[in-house]
Amino acid sequence: RWQRLMHSLGLWSVASPVLWQKECVKGPEVWCQSIRTASQCGAVKHCQQNVWNKPAVSSIPCDLCKELVTVAGKVLKDNGTEDEIRSYLEKTCEFLPDPGLVSECKEIVDSYLPVIMDMIKEELDKPEVVCSALALCQSLQKHLAAMKLQKQLQTNKIPELDFSELASPFMANVPLLLYPQDKPKQKPKASGDVCQDCIQLVTDVQEAVKTNSSFVKSLVAHAKEECDRLGPGMSDMVNCPSLLKKFVPGSKHKIVCSVP
Repeated sequence: RWQRLMHSLGLWSVASPVLWQKECVKGPEVWCQSIRTASQCGAVKHCQQNVWNKPAVSSIPCDLCKELVTVAGKVLKDNGTEDEIRSYLEKTCEFLPDPGLVSECKEIVDSYLPVIMDMIKEELDKPEVVCSALALCQSLQKHLAAMKLQKQLQTNKIPELDFSELASPFMANVPLLLYPQDKPKQKPKASGDVCQDCIQLVTDVQEAVKTNSSFVKSLVAHAKEECDRLGPGMSDMVNCPSLLKKFVPGSKHKIVCSVP
C-alpha cells in the first residue's frame, strides 16, 4: 500500500500541468490522494469536507500524526510561528515507513504549509483531516473494501483451513529463538504429542519473556514479519495481535494451544 502511494505521489511531484488536468478528470479518487493532488485539481475544500473527514485506519503513522497535529493546533492557537508548525508537521512525516515517502511528505509540508495551517485552524477537533491530507492516514472505507475484495479472491475453502496451517510459519521458528543451538524437529507426531509440545513451548516462551528482554524483541519482530506475510485479509482472520498477546506471562497454556 505505502509503495503504491509513494509511486503515485512521486508521479504527481514531477507531472506537467497537462498531466494534472488529465488525472483530475478522474474525480475524487485522484483529487484526494493528498493535499498536493487536491490543490492541483482545485479540490481542497471538497476533499476536506467529504473525504479526509471520514474514519481512518488505525496505524502508527496515522495515530502519531493525529497526536502531533493536535499539539500543532494548540501551538497555532497560542500564536505559534510558521516555523514551529512546520517543525511539528515534518516530524509527523518521519513516521512513514519508507524514506522516499518521508522526503515526499516533507516536500508537501514545505510547498503547501499555508494551506495546511488554514486546515489545522478549521479542523482543531479533527486532526485526522490534516493527516489524511498528508497521506499519513488511510481511508477505513477503502481499507475494508480492499479487504473484502481480497477475501472474494480467495477460494471458498479458506475459512475451513486448520489453524495450524496458518500458524505454522510463525510457530516453526519460535523454538530457534528460544534454543538457537537446536534445529527444528521434522519428525511428525500424534495429535496428543503436538498438544503437549505446544504447552511446553508456551511455558518456555512465557519464561523467556519474563527473563530475557532480547527474546521478547526477537519474538515480536518475528511475529510481525510472519503476520505481514499473511497479508491484511489473512492476518485479520488469524487475529495476529490478539494471538501474540496470549503468550504473555500468566496466560493459560491450554487456552493458547487450543486457539481455533
